[in-house]
Amino acid sequence: MNVIAIVQARMNSSRLPGKVLKPINNRPMLELLLERLSRAQRINSIIVATSHGQSDDDIAKFCAANHITCVRGSLNDVLARFNTVMKAYPSQHVVRITADCPLLDPELIDHVIAEHLAHHADYTSNCLSPTFPDGLDVEVIRSEVLLRAHLNAKTSLEREHVTPYVYSNPELFKIHVVKNDTDLSELRWTVDNPEDFALIETIYHQLYNNDPLFTFMDVLKLVNDNPELKHLNKHIKRNEGFKQSDELVLSKCNTLLDRASNVIPTGSQTFSKSKYAFPEGAAPLYLKSGKGCIVTDYDGNEYIDFVNGLLSISLGYCDPDVDAAVKNQIDLGTIFSLPTEIETVVAEKLCALIPSADMVRFGKNGSDATTAAIRLARAYTGKDDVAVCGYHGWHDWYIGSTTRKLGIPDAVCELTHKFNYNDIASLEQVFAQHKLAAVIMEPMNVAYPEPGFLEQVRQLCDQHNTLLIFDETITGFRFHLNGAQTLFNVTPDLSTFGKGMANGWPLSAVVGKRRIMMLMEEIFFSGTFAGDAVALTAASTVIDKMQRDNVLDHIAEQGEYLISQLNNLIVQFNCEHWLKVLGHPSWSFITISDRPNATSFEIKTLLIQEMAKRGILVSASHNLSYAHQREHIDRLLKAYEEVLPLINLAIEDNTLLSKITGKILQPVFKVR
Repeated sequence: MNVIAIVQARMNSSRLPGKVLKPINNRPMLELLLERLSRAQRINSIIVATSHGQSDDDIAKFCAANHITCVRGSLNDVLARFNTVMKAYPSQHVVRITADCPLLDPELIDHVIAEHLAHHADYTSNCLSPTFPDGLDVEVIRSEVLLRAHLNAKTSLEREHVTPYVYSNPELFKIHVVKNDTDLSELRWTVDNPEDFALIETIYHQLYNNDPLFTFMDVLKLVNDNPELKHLNKHIKRNEGFKQSDELVLSKCNTLLDRASNVIPTGSQTFSKSKYAFPEGAAPLYLKSGKGCIVTDYDGNEYIDFVNGLLSISLGYCDPDVDAAVKNQIDLGTIFSLPTEIETVVAEKLCALIPSADMVRFGKNGSDATTAAIRLARAYTGKDDVAVCGYHGWHDWYIGSTTRKLGIPDAVCELTHKFNYNDIASLEQVFAQHKLAAVIMEPMNVAYPEPGFLEQVRQLCDQHNTLLIFDETITGFRFHLNGAQTLFNVTPDLSTFGKGMANGWPLSAVVGKRRIMMLMEEIFFSGTFAGDAVALTAASTVIDKMQRDNVLDHIAEQGEYLISQLNNLIVQFNCEHWLKVLGHPSWSFITISDRPNATSFEIKTLLIQEMAKRGILVSASHNLSYAHQREHIDRLLKAYEEVLPLINLAIEDNTLLSKITGKILQPVFKVR
C-alpha cells in the first residue's frame, strides 16, 4: 500500500512571514518537522509542496540542498498543487500535513493511517472533531477522492484548504474521525503567530536535546508542569486562519482602501487602477512590490501580473539593466537647472527609429504628449476642431467627448468629434461637417486595421490640410520597435509615445515633422520635470535592450500562444456567446458580452475575482512584458481552464451573482 505524505509549505504567511524556515535550535522549523515525519512507519515517501511564487524560492532551495523531494504549484489553489504532486508521485493514499505543525507525533500519524485503512475510509482525520492539541492535525485521503475534489471543488476556501469539499459532502464520501481519550483541543501547538513560535521554541529547547524523539505526551507533561507555557498563545482561537481565510486574503488591502478613501478621491490616483477597475473585496487593490512579472499585495499574496502598470511595464518589474542604469544616474542627479545630454541622446534614438520623427519633445505622461500634439496641430493649421478615435488622456480637449466631462465647458466639448475605427465613412462625415485641425487616433487597439483603412485616413487628412496624429502611447515600443506606423506602413505627421518606452518610469514624447515641431518655439509646452534625467536614462536603456535582445519578438511569440490556446478553451467550454479575445499578441483584449441572466460587468467581476484567487492579476486585457515566459502563460491558461466553465455554469443556472464575494464593477466610460 503506497502512502505519501504531502507537506504544504509557503513563506508568505500574513501573520508570521517566513515561519516555515525560522530557526529552532539552529535548524529550520521545516527541517525539524520533516525529521519527525520520517519516523512514521506507514509513510512511504514525503514530498514538500510549495508554490511557484518567488517568495517560496527559499523553500525550494532548502529542499534541493537537503535532498528533499519538492514539487511547486499554484500559490492560492493548494488543491491544484496537491494534484500536481499526485500526478508526479502516484499513490493510493495521501497524508496531508501543514508545515506549521513541528510537534507532529509520528506514532499518532501511524495510528490515523491505520484507522483509515481499517475502516476503508475515503477521508480520515483527527482534527475534524478536535480532541487533540491544535498542531497535531493529520488528514488521510484516498488519492482518487482527492482527485475528485480537485475536479469539483469551486470555492476559494475549498481550493485553499484542500479537504473541505470532501468532509463537507458526507453523502458522497465515507468519513472517519479519530478522537483522543481526553479532550485536549484547548491546547495550541501550531505556529501561526509570534506567540505560537515562542511556545514551540521553548518546548524544543526543553525537550529536544535530551530526546529528539520526544512524543506529544512528553510535550503535554511539560506544559502541565509549566502552566505558564499555556498562556503564551491561549488568546489565539483554534483554526483562526481557516475560519477567516477569505477575509484575511485581502484584509490589509481592504484596510488600505478605507484609509486611502479618507484622503484620496476613489482611493487611487488612476481610475484604471482603482475600485472601478478591480472589484473591491474580491481582488487586490494595492500592491507592495514587483519583480519580473510577479507582484505582491500587502497581504503577502503573489500574482502573475497581466496588467503591468497599465502597459507601462514592457521589460518587467525591476529589470536589472534598467535598475542599474537609473541607480547610476540617481547618484549624479535627476532634475537640474539646465538641460542634460541624455535628453539629446534619447531624442536622437527616437528620430532614428520612428518614421514620423524629425524632432522630439518630452513630457511625463501620455496626456502631456497628446495635448501638445493637438496644440501643435491647431497652431499649424489655424483650425480648432479635432476628430478622435480611441483614448487620448484626461485633458479637456479629449475627455470632453466622453461621459466623464463634468467641469469642462461646453464650448470645449463642441470642438471634439468622434469617429469609428475601420469605418472610413464615419470620418468622412466628420470632415463634411467640420474643418479639422487634426485627426488623432490609435493606429490599432481591439481590431486590426482593415486593408486600406489607415491609408484612406491619411489621404483624407492630406486632402483637407489636416494633420494626422497617431497616438502610440501604447502601441509604441510594444507592437513594433519603430512604432505601429512602421508595422502598418502609414506615416503620420505627429506621433505620441509613452507607457513602455521607459519600463514604468514616467516619460512621454511627442515627435513629428520638423516644419511642425519647430512651432514648439512659439506655442507654450513646458514642464519642470520633462527633462528628468533618470526617466530618460531608463528610456535609453529600454531602447538599447529592445534592439539587442529582440524583446518585442519574444512578447509577440508568447502572446500568439496565449491567444491561440485561450481561443481553444473558449470553444472547448462553449463560451463563445459571452467571451472573445481580440487584439495584438502583445495587448490582447478580453471582450465580454451581456447575457440574459448577467451583465458584462457582473461577468467581468466574477472573472477578475476567480482569476485573482488563482494567483492571476488580470483586468480587461493581457498586457505582456519581456518577463513573461511560457510557464507564466501556461499558468494563466490553467486558471482560465478552471474559471471559464465555472462562469459558464453560473450564467446558465442564474447563480452568478451569488458567487461574487466583492462589489460589482461599475463603468467609468466606454472608449473601445
